[in-house]
Amino acid sequence: MRYIILLIIFYNNIFAQADMTEGYSPRNLTRGKMWSSFRNNGLDGGGNRSKSDSHSQESLTYPGNMSRVGLDFIEYFIDVSAYLAGEPNVIEIPRVTIPQSSKGQGVWILAIDDEGDTLVSHSGPRDVSYDIQAAPYNINNSPESILGDSTYHNLERSNYSMYHNTIQGNEPVEIHNYRYHNYTEHNNSPEEIIISQWETKTGIKVTRKAYAWGYPDFDDFIIQELTFENIGLKTLDPAYLSLMNSFSLNAMAHGWADKYGMNWSDWRHNTEQTQDDIFFYTKADTFVADEPNDSDLYKNNIMFYQRDHDWFGTNWDDTGQPYKFEAASTDADEMQGQSENQLLAYQYVGMGILDFLPEGSEFIQPETSDQPIYCKWWRGGDNRQFDYEDPNSGMHTDEEMFKMIISNNENEVTKSPQEPSLGTHALVFGPYRFEPGQKTKLVIAFVGGSAADWLNEDEILWSMKENASEELKLGEKSLFRNFNQAKFAYNNNYNIPDPPPDVNISFSNTRLGQIKITWNNEVEDAMDPDYEGEEALDVRGYRVYRSWPPSHYWHYGPWEFLIDIPIGSTKYYNPDTKKYSFIDSTSFSGYNYYYSVHTYDSGHDHWFDINGNDIGPIPSLESGMTSVEQKNPIAVTPYQASSQSFDNMSIPIRVVPNPYRLDFNDTSHMYPDVADPYKLRFINLPKACIIRIYSVNGDLVFERKHMNQNSAEESWRQETISLSGRIVSGIYFWVVESLDPLSIGEIQKGTLAIVK
Repeated sequence: MRYIILLIIFYNNIFAQADMTEGYSPRNLTRGKMWSSFRNNGLDGGGNRSKSDSHSQESLTYPGNMSRVGLDFIEYFIDVSAYLAGEPNVIEIPRVTIPQSSKGQGVWILAIDDEGDTLVSHSGPRDVSYDIQAAPYNINNSPESILGDSTYHNLERSNYSMYHNTIQGNEPVEIHNYRYHNYTEHNNSPEEIIISQWETKTGIKVTRKAYAWGYPDFDDFIIQELTFENIGLKTLDPAYLSLMNSFSLNAMAHGWADKYGMNWSDWRHNTEQTQDDIFFYTKADTFVADEPNDSDLYKNNIMFYQRDHDWFGTNWDDTGQPYKFEAASTDADEMQGQSENQLLAYQYVGMGILDFLPEGSEFIQPETSDQPIYCKWWRGGDNRQFDYEDPNSGMHTDEEMFKMIISNNENEVTKSPQEPSLGTHALVFGPYRFEPGQKTKLVIAFVGGSAADWLNEDEILWSMKENASEELKLGEKSLFRNFNQAKFAYNNNYNIPDPPPDVNISFSNTRLGQIKITWNNEVEDAMDPDYEGEEALDVRGYRVYRSWPPSHYWHYGPWEFLIDIPIGSTKYYNPDTKKYSFIDSTSFSGYNYYYSVHTYDSGHDHWFDINGNDIGPIPSLESGMTSVEQKNPIAVTPYQASSQSFDNMSIPIRVVPNPYRLDFNDTSHMYPDVADPYKLRFINLPKACIIRIYSVNGDLVFERKHMNQNSAEESWRQETISLSGRIVSGIYFWVVESLDPLSIGEIQKGTLAIVK
């Protein structure tokens, strides 16, 4: 345990970047397909300024992948046992694998108090106003106090349940309601909840409750309930509430290019090549959807949304950011297995309003139901040049920011911008009269969509299709379908049809060097909370999926279906151990694999909402794979089993591949794993030996002992003996000396060629 703690400290020191909000620890919402990070200063996601590092937080990432900071990501993605053994699969996270869909999302409060003072307080997206103070949520005296699960791994990755409380300092509350093999105990609660809370100089305390699910039909959005309560002594009249966002869909793909003037650039720089998003607002006077025939359908919603568009600086249509070898960097940090013309920024992301007229006597409402009262748009500009236009406390006074937002001016959105651009948009609600003790609520959903989602295809495989660019705009249909799912979840008090629970899978190695996947049958006793008796016992089987080789999104795919295993299958189920086992006979030693085992149910003829309305039938539902808990986020690798013939060194030792050539476009001389591109393997080793590698000058480059009773191989990721970096191209000599009793002192040697 001491080593793990030291390792976590080590990784925090390496990966943690200077935070724009020192002292406000983030909690990461990662259960669904859309991820974001939250802090108790109100910041949601990143912060749109150049000193904020895009690697240091999840910033409304769709699809969610990983970050360089936070215990969630160490625990999910860092292979502690491999690190302690000197051979981690992941030690440095290439920046191209950390896409962002947004620069940040902010909550603004603008008011004039009863003394006539103008007060503006904001929590992003560009920065956080000086007055904001954390006000950690009192979970013990809240409706959520009865929620949460503390089984492994929720005990480590959440900080609250009925059975554990590890909240520290200014951390938000993170609650996990899901669990392996069983439905949640709380059927009308989201699977993951993060609660952040802060106070402002206006006297308004803001409580944000962010919700997510890993259900396949409900995993493309994050619902947020924002409650505003006047805990001060002054009446605020008028008061306005604004939701301000800086989406940046093009930034999902700007980590690979360095030619044609594109240059590597994410949203921190906002340089010209990244300012090519196209912006839509459903209530704009001139709103026309990407699919014009759908415009009238979407006008009934209040929704801002964006997608990537074409930048004029390239000699090709770069809508959706097709990958181009001719423009790509050769740096392995940025070239991670993308294929020619693969779309890398094909997503749609939007924010829709679910409720602005809260019911209940405890809530006040705006003076008019015609909301939002204002809609604004400011161009982003280059952060380094300080030529951005959006209101921010670094450049404007409270009075200036108030006038920029609460007035009819040139930034009022009466029509959608007609050309690709990048900027910050705001929806403004009010005016309110806030007397001390009064409160109100806004409910919103951040939603993602894609053509692959609409077509029910694997996103990675779809993004590589020849006609993907022609289908890209189907993502708009997906976006609004997913928003309707968010509406359903909210209107039904978060009681939604439940797919069967996830199963916890484990792995072992066969004598043939193949992966064996095992799980128990406990899920078959799970009772669907929406039904009773035999109908509630609805699990019918398991479906096994595999990702190999993984994409530049690492664990995210592409996924292939392997097998359907009905419950009780005599071929795969052992009634004595009550476990299922499946051997992937197409797996090979030395290659890295990801797996996801889904449960599926019988389907039902009826399903009743909270009002007793029958909305059935419900088809057979299947658990998902978007959440890290629904797969193995650290690759599993089968290995060559040891044998006596290897121990007595009667079989030649080999290094594979040899020659090694770092080229993602030609993987015949490297292992095609974007997360582990430098790996070489020494195979046919005795159980105990020492490996030495020398340069052509005779200098010792690397040395390692192999001491493994089960494995006849050792991996080397081209690190040097001083761990100062990786070796360069050239010819190297290797020597293996046996320490095994059957061949102690015997030596085999050979040469190795490295080409980069």
